[in-house]
Amino acid sequence: MSSRKWFLVFVVLLAFVAVGSVAAQEVTQIRFGTINDPAVERVNQLLVENFQAQHPGVEVIVEYIPGADLVSTYTTQAAAGTLPDVIWLADLFVVPFAQGDIVFDMQPLAEGDANFDLSDIYDNLLGLSRVEGEGLYMIPSSYDVVTMYYNATLFEEAGAPLPTADWTWDDYIAACQTIKEATGKYCFANGGGLPTFEWWAWVVPFVQGYGGSLVGEDGMATLNTPETLAGFQAYVDLWTTHDIAQPLDFDAGGNCFIVGECATMFFIPGIMSALRALDPQPFEWDIQVIPSHPEGKFTGMGTYGYAVSANAQDPALAWDFVKHLASADAQLAIAANYAGTPLLQSLREDPGIVDLAAPPENITAFIENGENGILPTFFPGECGSLYAGQINQEVKDALETAILGMMSVEEAFTIANDNINACLGG
Repeated sequence: MSSRKWFLVFVVLLAFVAVGSVAAQEVTQIRFGTINDPAVERVNQLLVENFQAQHPGVEVIVEYIPGADLVSTYTTQAAAGTLPDVIWLADLFVVPFAQGDIVFDMQPLAEGDANFDLSDIYDNLLGLSRVEGEGLYMIPSSYDVVTMYYNATLFEEAGAPLPTADWTWDDYIAACQTIKEATGKYCFANGGGLPTFEWWAWVVPFVQGYGGSLVGEDGMATLNTPETLAGFQAYVDLWTTHDIAQPLDFDAGGNCFIVGECATMFFIPGIMSALRALDPQPFEWDIQVIPSHPEGKFTGMGTYGYAVSANAQDPALAWDFVKHLASADAQLAIAANYAGTPLLQSLREDPGIVDLAAPPENITAFIENGENGILPTFFPGECGSLYAGQINQEVKDALETAILGMMSVEEAFTIANDNINACLGG
């Protein structure tokens, strides 16, 4: 071989060595950005422990980010190209984070992973991780469907029937009126540490339950159609006609349900651990699926999760970290801590779920209620969403105005509809 050929071979070998050195450097540590919250700390630990067992040579650097500064922190890091490899997020951030190049589309990684079965995750829950039905920008932590918690002690003391799976909202209202008359206590908790009265997961199911929608096929708001107005009216009636909802200015001294001042609460599974931690237990409680509207059962869904960031040095390695969240081991561990309901269909009847110690006695209602779960309405453009921005504010203002009797539902939501459409360009 000539000296020139030997030189070329030597250059190629050096290149391979250099690439190998860079690769080795890239996988010596992985940065994990998350919030410092007791509600998610056990899940953080599960992910870190599993990853370190799988990759003992890779150090996990945990970076705690204040929840209030999450958006500004991630936005600044994304612009600088310094995002952690893995980040914590929630469903409300999926669309803006995907559009803002903060999160990585994990769909190709999921499809190319022979040890990961995306089809085992409930399809409607996956909708929270997609943008207009496409991509995979978050691995959800739990099958978090808004379900009815009820104070069985208060129902029984008032002589009201306990909720059943075939209840309608009329049944619910009748029982709540019995409780109000017998005890003076409200039924529909909507404040004190919970999302307040405008939370889409309570409001939009009423709209869909009466055959309405918030956005038409042309992408414009439809808050003032007869069906949509009927849904808003039925929701507002919980305050104005039936007087069973916690008043907007009623301070229960904490979460109205947890302190025993409201008979029901519609919320996700994660609150179970807080209720079980009450010592002694101040009242008996259980859960039940959502009552039926005229057009069927509808309830909101929402959850937090984790994602590979757009700046991940090694997306495949970051995927190894994130994907464990959707494993049977992790999901059963979350359920055992009463921190969520498994998002895997294969665990629907697992003893680790159905045999968990009460309360709640009817824990499978979370899973049964899952088929009723709907996603937040997507609004195109830059006018915000049901979580934030102008759209959130318009809906909140309209509801508050109607609940306080300052305007009719039709007047309030016609104004909101016109303002939103003006922003959307209509």
